Amino acid sequence: MFQVSVQEMGKLVIALDSGNGVEELDYTVVGRSAEGSQIVGMAIVTTTANDTLLSIRNPARETKTLSVTPFASGSNPVSAHLVITKIQ
Repeated sequence: MFQVSVQEMGKLVIALDSGNGVEELDYTVVGRSAEGSQIVGMAIVTTTANDTLLSIRNPARETKTLSVTPFASGSNPVSAHLVITKIQ
């Protein structure tokens, strides 16, 4: 599960890199069409390679740049979160 405040409307995707280049997981794309709120995503991701890197990123097909903001429509700072749970 991840959650991040961004200033613009846009999309985010989970990507994996197991040493053979980055692969975006299309089934994890989430987004919003309004400004001033959070983008939240939740997915089950499976990997069998050791030391696989996981990233949350703007999809490669998207041309818009996203600005992560510490202020989500207010004066109190907010944070972004990434929760990883290992299921055995």
